[in-house]
Amino acid sequence: MSKQIALIALLCAFVTGTSAQAPIVTRAEAVMFLFQISQKSLPDIRGTEPLFSDVPAGSLQEKTLQAAVENGMIGVNPVTRAVDPDATVSRGEYLRMLAILFSLPANPVHHYTDIPYSASYAPYVGIAERCRLFPTEQQDALKPESPLLLTEAAGAVYTLFRCSAALQPKTASTILPPVAQSSVSRVPQTLSLRINSILSPPLLPSPNATEQKKLQIIGLVNQERMATGLLPFIRNAQLEQAAQAHAKDMYKRGYFSHFNPEGLNYIDRIRQTQYLTLPPELCSCQAVFDLSELLNQRSEVSPHYLVTKRSPVCNCNPRFALGENIARGQQTAQIAVEQWMASPSHRQAILQPLFRETGVGVFGDVWVQEFGSLSLE
Repeated sequence: MSKQIALIALLCAFVTGTSAQAPIVTRAEAVMFLFQISQKSLPDIRGTEPLFSDVPAGSLQEKTLQAAVENGMIGVNPVTRAVDPDATVSRGEYLRMLAILFSLPANPVHHYTDIPYSASYAPYVGIAERCRLFPTEQQDALKPESPLLLTEAAGAVYTLFRCSAALQPKTASTILPPVAQSSVSRVPQTLSLRINSILSPPLLPSPNATEQKKLQIIGLVNQERMATGLLPFIRNAQLEQAAQAHAKDMYKRGYFSHFNPEGLNYIDRIRQTQYLTLPPELCSCQAVFDLSELLNQRSEVSPHYLVTKRSPVCNCNPRFALGENIARGQQTAQIAVEQWMASPSHRQAILQPLFRETGVGVFGDVWVQEFGSLSLE
């Protein structure tokens, strides 16, 4: 598992929140992120004359944008030689970049009703529907002209790799280095900040101590997962809500257990956040979706997690997996993760392949990590 895959999860961990809070992606940011993740080589540019009128000559940004031009991902104004690196990228434009870079099949069938027939991204919309690359409010509406959010950019690549494992980079090569202080002026300041913060959590822009610990836990756990070939976790706000509440409750009330004094466990805590609620647009038979029955059909159970069987419910086949690790007394995230990995049952939860999302809670010297996934198969 390559470092590039972990980069996706750390990016998601850093920016995950509500969509309204997430930054909008520019063309240069989208291109540089995709080339980092894909491990595609960049051209060797010779000479000192700038290739583009609006990009500094000799910069990393110039190399990456030139690679995108050579691959047909973006175009160049034939008169001004401009590539508009700061232009906002739409979902449709990003989908086209993604499809070209990863050689995705063109013209698969789709059921979206808001795709112009002549749009440059139209041939690739089917893969977006099949793999659910972008969140949709309506099942038949992709909203391809919507500005791309940073969370969506990272989530689409992560989901694509999960949907088609063959596209996942196979070897670990050197990723683009953090931007040096002396060269910050040669690339967009926001991008250099994001790259540095992703690669090195301590460089995050002024996080509080608790947030930094959460990011460190996710980064360290994802390193363990990528070492065994597993995809990294995506940070989930509902799982984090459950984890933070349990960490605070254990610290305040002086107990240490997967069960609180009232007898509720991690399954109850996660359910209370609505994490296991199926969106009506994905499963129309909400009235007969019996979560209790699914809990009775567990296919695998450990002290720290459970995995359910597929359970046909009208036209839906819901399946979920939930888990929790707790620790107390550790002074750093590094020590907490090391001790979890040294415990067979905790390690098993961290390396459970069906877990896709995570949330971390930290309060005092108490650490909680919730794991989860919910899918229709």
